[in-house]
This record gives sequence, C-alpha cells and structure tokens, in this order.
Amino acid sequence: MNVTNVLKEFTDTLLFEYDCDSARLEFTPAAPAVLGLPDLLPLRGDAGGRGLTEAADKLRRLLRAARPGGPVIKAEVAFLGQDGQIWVYLCRCKALKGVRGAGGRIVGKLTDITERFDREQDLLRRASMDVLTGVYNRSAEEMISRRLKKVGGGVLFMIDLDDFKQINDTLGHSVGDQVLVAVSDVLKHLFRAGDIVARVGGDEFVVFLESPLDPDLMARRAQMILTHLERISLPQLNGPVKASIGVALSPPVQPDYAALHLAADQAMYESKRTQKNSFRLHVPAEMQTQNT
Repeated sequence: MNVTNVLKEFTDTLLFEYDCDSARLEFTPAAPAVLGLPDLLPLRGDAGGRGLTEAADKLRRLLRAARPGGPVIKAEVAFLGQDGQIWVYLCRCKALKGVRGAGGRIVGKLTDITERFDREQDLLRRASMDVLTGVYNRSAEEMISRRLKKVGGGVLFMIDLDDFKQINDTLGHSVGDQVLVAVSDVLKHLFRAGDIVARVGGDEFVVFLESPLDPDLMARRAQMILTHLERISLPQLNGPVKASIGVALSPPVQPDYAALHLAADQAMYESKRTQKNSFRLHVPAEMQTQNT
C-alpha cells in the first residue's frame, strides 16, 4: 500500500485504502482494532453484510457509492471503540480508476470530529432545555406532536401554579425561581425518564406520557402532583405551593397535539375558575362511549 506506507508516521491521521478485488480494507496502524472494523469488507450485493457493526455497514455503503472520476464521498460515522467510548469520524473517500476492474482502489481518510459533534449535540440539548429548571422548554411541544403521531394516543397534563405572581411580587423573583426549580424537581421525580416534562410559560408546565388511557389512573396521578407540590419546603414561603391542573386524554385514532393541548388548557382553566389547587379531567366523547 504505497501512499499509506509513506504516511504511517502521522499517528493523528487515519488513512485507509480499499482494494476492490480482494475486498481488503487496510488502515494506518492500530485504527482497525480501535474502531472495531473488519479486514475484509465485501462490496458486492449483501456479501459479508451480515454480522457487521452499524459503523462498518455504513462505511461499506459509503465505499459502494464511490465512482471512478466522481467527487469525494463523505459521511459522518460513529464507531464504538474498544474502550467502550463512541467516536465520531468524518469519513471521506474517493475511487481511483479501475474500480470495476483489476487494480481498482478506493482511498480515504477518517477525521476525528467527536469533540465537535459533542459540542453540537450539547448546543442542541441546551436549545431545547429551560435554563432555569433543567426540563424541556417550549420545543417539547414539537416533540410531543411527533410522539403522538408515532405511538397514537397519550395523556397531557397542563399544570399552572396558583398565585405565583403574588410570590414574585411579595417575596421577590429569586424566591419565585426557587419555586419553579422545586416544581420541576417534583415533576421529574414523579414521572419516568421517557415521559416529557416541560416548562412552557412563566409558571406553566406540561407533562406528556404514553400511559394507558385510564381516566381513574390519570386522576390519581394528578392528585399525586398536587400532594407533592404542597410538600415543597422553602423557608421563605408563607404557605404550600398550589396549582391548577388540566388533564386531557387523546384517543388513539387520529391523535392531534393542538386538540389535546386545547382540551388540557380548557380543563386547567376550569379548575382554576371553580376551585384552585385542584384538577379537571377531559375525556373524549368517543372514549366515554367505549367505557359505558
């Protein structure tokens, strides 16, 4: 392997050459072992495709896309290293003449972009998170909409703190912020990691879960939220933290987030108008018919 042999000294660069006739994939030293790649990687049909790691299969598909005289082909590939860490590389390769015949070669380079990739993912996470509380922000509404379409049906809790403005006005915004953080902690504790907890307004939270559409069970969950909020203990508070909650169940047929959000919002405001520190449950008419 002429070019690679010359550049073996550059240990910070992962170069490779693929021989199309022998299906042999050759790297600069240590790379195949570290990245968990096979020495042989057949391109024709599905030969050798079974049993490949996801990264090796993606690299194989990238090599298959290379054409003699064509542009440089590139893609990001995530490898699970022997140390158990995930490494993300930008893979670039180009086919040299003779790929379809004897002597065909594909040469390429892997550039470690793990640090950049991690930074980008961190920025995406931060963009979707509420800085103060650590739960999702309004971007969660799009997540819930996608989840509804995927799973069909779900339950939305709309939680609005009672008299929160009074806390800010009399005790200061720093105490108000502490209350918001404490409420978020309660919701994260009460719901599963896979459920979506978000702060969508100043003192307004939503929780979405893919639980069974059981009105009695959801009523118990709403009461549990109220009970745990009242237990929040902050020395500056003169009384318990209270909230009005609206709970809406979405039928599995044609679930729609806008309709689900409206139903939960109306139930929440009904709770706030009639009796604060309580909840109202909205059950679609078709589900009520099924339960009778």
